[in-house]
Amino acid sequence: MKKSKNENNLKQIKEFLLTSPSVLWLMLILITVLFTITYYPKQSKTSYSYNIGDVAKRDIKAPKNFFVEDKEATDLKTSEVKDSVKNVYDFDANLLKKTASDIDAAMKIPRELFKKAEEQNLEPDPTFAMVLDTKSEFEEKLGIEISKGVYSILYKHQFSSDITLDIVTIVDKILTNGIVANKEILLKEAHKGIILRTIGSKEERTVNNLKVFYGPDQAKTMVRIEGQPILKDINYNLSNLIVDLCQKLLQPNITLNKHETQKRIQKAEAQIKPILYKIKAGEMILREGERVDKVQQIKLVALQEQAEEKDIFISSTGIALITFLSILVVYLLFLKDHKKLQTAHNKHILFLALGLVLYLTFAKFSTYIAQSTDPNASWDFSSLSFFMIIPIPAAAMLTCLFLGFDIAVFFTIILSLLTSLAFSGSFEVFFFFFLSSITAAYWIKERQKRKIFIIAGFKLAAFNVVLALSIGFYSLAQPDVIILAKEVVLAFCGGLFAATFTIGFTPLIEIIFDYTTDSKLLEFSNLDQPLIKKLMIEAPGTYNHSVIVATLAEAAASAIEASSLKAKVMGYYHDIGKLGKTLYFIENQADGRNRHDKLSPSMSALILIGHVKKGVELARKNKLGNEIIEGIIQHHGTSLIKYFYQKSLNSGNGTVNEEDFRYPGPKPQTREAGIVMLADVVEAAVRALERPTPARIQGRVKELINDIFADGQLEECELTLKDLHQIAKSFNNILTSIYHSRIEYPDKSPGKVSGKSPGKNQEKKNGTSKDTDRQSAKKENSNGHNPQKDKTDLKRLGL
Repeated sequence: MKKSKNENNLKQIKEFLLTSPSVLWLMLILITVLFTITYYPKQSKTSYSYNIGDVAKRDIKAPKNFFVEDKEATDLKTSEVKDSVKNVYDFDANLLKKTASDIDAAMKIPRELFKKAEEQNLEPDPTFAMVLDTKSEFEEKLGIEISKGVYSILYKHQFSSDITLDIVTIVDKILTNGIVANKEILLKEAHKGIILRTIGSKEERTVNNLKVFYGPDQAKTMVRIEGQPILKDINYNLSNLIVDLCQKLLQPNITLNKHETQKRIQKAEAQIKPILYKIKAGEMILREGERVDKVQQIKLVALQEQAEEKDIFISSTGIALITFLSILVVYLLFLKDHKKLQTAHNKHILFLALGLVLYLTFAKFSTYIAQSTDPNASWDFSSLSFFMIIPIPAAAMLTCLFLGFDIAVFFTIILSLLTSLAFSGSFEVFFFFFLSSITAAYWIKERQKRKIFIIAGFKLAAFNVVLALSIGFYSLAQPDVIILAKEVVLAFCGGLFAATFTIGFTPLIEIIFDYTTDSKLLEFSNLDQPLIKKLMIEAPGTYNHSVIVATLAEAAASAIEASSLKAKVMGYYHDIGKLGKTLYFIENQADGRNRHDKLSPSMSALILIGHVKKGVELARKNKLGNEIIEGIIQHHGTSLIKYFYQKSLNSGNGTVNEEDFRYPGPKPQTREAGIVMLADVVEAAVRALERPTPARIQGRVKELINDIFADGQLEECELTLKDLHQIAKSFNNILTSIYHSRIEYPDKSPGKVSGKSPGKNQEKKNGTSKDTDRQSAKKENSNGHNPQKDKTDLKRLGL
């Protein structure tokens, strides 16, 4: 039960996909979106990319006035300005105050011990051991380490304030002058001076004489020099101690401020305007064949920068609209009401849509390959010649193979247009693929043999070579032999690849879309097919009839230039629905008994009509394809089963409905189906003739075709009156040959004549010369009611 439900759901989905118009809109929108996303515009500028030494492939002129920056001059000016900016050094004025404060605070710590003893009149003064306990605190406050001996000397002088004053005085002289950490680096700025900025007050002054500042070693030397007049009256040991302390206490108070210096350099650079010179509109920048020099490259780079970028959103919208409108217009004008696409319309459009997507994918893949070889290559024709190897014509060949040449042309217009968009809208790409594709489709029209594909492939390869040369001569002012040779090879291979793809995809498409090609029809035309063999064994009369109908149909199709192979195969299979109830058809009744004698006319009509439905079921079960199925459905059209209809009328049944005695149809939709209908009726009627002389055959053929024409059975196929005359002639020739006069040879056996079919006498004896499946083939001379029909007579038909 669940399986049945799933099958019903799948059937409903399939029915929706194959019949709903919304599916077509969905496919159109989906293709538009996918194409727009895939071909999202990345190259938003015209490229003028050349390296120094490259040879120009075309003239390049300035499209408008623009300025070119002289980068060397601008860089030189920038360098000069950068060099002119003075380095900023920070002067720490607070270092002296801090140092003096630290010295005073450190000396007060041990001095307080002496001061305290003096205030309390303690004797003796604090011992050195007592004062030594303050050494660590003294060193921490002073910020330097001193030896025990130095501390003892200071102890002897009771850490006098005079010592403090001397140290501060000497340090002040040195720090006021300024100490720089690395004087060698400072002196490199001697040619332009420095900016000395006081920390805190932000006061600045320019210093040009940088030698006045002390380096660390020079500062230590200057301590002794500056301290000499101050310490001249002090004993040697104390003097050396003070000098040593001053040297240890000195720190650089002038430091380079890199951040501020860099900031001022950037500010100066920002004020520099590039040095430009003007290029006027129309000025020749580069001539074809010239080697690009340094100056020309600068101009080309400037021209590239001047090129206006496309707005990505607007460009994408343009691509989407072009894709949408081109597909929609071609569909509405050429494909929507096309007769070949009326049956299973959505399936055919889906086939075209998938082909479009597949081959546009090939084109996109080719662009990736072309760009990967040289991402910086300019997008001119020579850099895009790789497109010639893409098997785009295979799409047109497959379309022609399954749907016909005219549809292939319409499809090629769309495919060539969209493919050219993949190559920046190149006219050369459109021209190449359009001519190549429609030519390939034309050469594949005659396709009854597999070798036609190979022959068409080599023809296409040669034609592609001619196209490549012509486009090369058009696009390149001075054609390069190497470039042309490359294009010729690519174009030749592209033709062969197109044929190869067509051969490879054909069986796959036949399976997926249930299409029937001539190659498949050739397979079905083999009389060793299981269904035909079964017909031969179980219904030999129907088999013989089908073979003759196929022969008549093939000859008639050839006479009017229709598909003779298609007509022949339709003829072979048109009556396979008689399997299972073979004895209800007169051609298979060999025992003299007619099963319809015991049935009502309406039941007999149902059995005859049922062989069409049964034939369709067998055809689908054996996967014979839609074209053969259409031949089975249409080979009777909506014709009337006159024999049983008349029999029903003669029985006195006043409520006879004519529609109950007509085949459900539809009427023949193709020339081939119409031919099979005519051949089917004509063969059955001529078989029933007692003396089938050429004149009788010709008259009967004329009469039958007139009747079918008058009944309106041929009004939906494309058979013209001229075609009907040719078909009649063809039928007459073959039927006259089949039922030709024979010489009677004497035989000892009574009742037997050599050369005559015993079945003919038996047929007469049984009095069943009418084929109950083809009552429309004989006139009814009954007194009953006759159905109205058009009395139109095609005079001299077949003569």
